[in-house]
Amino acid sequence: MAPGALSKKKGSKSSKGPPKKKQKGNLFTEKRPEKADLSDDSDVSDEEVEELENFDEDSGSELLSGRRECFMFVDDWFYVMWYGAEENSGSDSGAGSDGSDSDSDVSDIERKSRALDERRAREEKDAEDELQTNIAEESDEFRLPTEEELEAEANRPPDLQNLQRRIQEIVRVLSNFKDLRQEGAKRKDYIEQLKMDLSSYYGYNDFLIGVLIEMFPVNELLELINAFEKPRPICLRTNTLKARRRDLAEVLLKRGVNLDPLSKWSKVGLVVYDSQVPIGATPEYMAGLYMLQSANSFLPVMALAPQEKEWIVDMAAAPGGKTTYVAALMKNTGIIYANEMKEPRLRSLTANLNRMGVQTP
Repeated sequence: MAPGALSKKKGSKSSKGPPKKKQKGNLFTEKRPEKADLSDDSDVSDEEVEELENFDEDSGSELLSGRRECFMFVDDWFYVMWYGAEENSGSDSGAGSDGSDSDSDVSDIERKSRALDERRAREEKDAEDELQTNIAEESDEFRLPTEEELEAEANRPPDLQNLQRRIQEIVRVLSNFKDLRQEGAKRKDYIEQLKMDLSSYYGYNDFLIGVLIEMFPVNELLELINAFEKPRPICLRTNTLKARRRDLAEVLLKRGVNLDPLSKWSKVGLVVYDSQVPIGATPEYMAGLYMLQSANSFLPVMALAPQEKEWIVDMAAAPGGKTTYVAALMKNTGIIYANEMKEPRLRSLTANLNRMGVQTP
């Protein structure tokens, strides 16, 4: 009975496939190798052999449709693993060749793809509708605030975000006043409102804002004021009467000062990024090796280009940055008339002249 059972088992497996109930319960179906003989003490039970003999060939052929199998040997036993098999929820016998698993997988992929495309289309439509709604809500015509609105703003803390938005809108209208102006409003009304908003937002007085508006177009004015708000780097000017820039930079680097040469247009300037020591209280500063001086104050002296033994008049000398620079370029020759209107500022001027080594008559 055992050899016959093995032959029956091999024949049905090669042509039809495993029984369906084996597909549900166990993923592995055990088989002996083709050339292996069953001994009397085989582990195959009579129930398993009988079950293989009663295998339904028609149902086995249906199970093979759309399925894959994997073979492996473990301890002289031959295992067949079926995978990719899915049962139809409608019946126990399957759907036949027209309703195979491969067709079902393809239809599932197509259905999911269509669902993703529909969801993406809905999201794009919602985004477009929201954009059109925002455009409709925000009119291109900017309207100046009324007197009641200005009085209400004066009684509460300034809304910086609202001020900034209004400044930008006024600048936009003034740049194309003919097309964007409010009906009945004059350019003067926009200018007056811009002065008020700039004074409130940036903290400038009315006189300075008025002078800047008269000097620059509104677009350049806004860029200029924003540039004023950016922090300027700390700059040093090497006192060539006492030191060279390279030697001074090496000493300050050893003290933990992160610096670089200012630019190609200056041979004495250094820009400081950060420092581990107070840059205005180092021994080198006290000895007069450098002067804390902004880079823009170098330019008047460079434009003057003083020569040795000349007579120079400085009409606003304190605290002495430009005066000491002139003295260094003249190599302590000639005469400098350092004038200062405010007497308290003469103290800092005198101190810097002595510290930087400028000779006084």
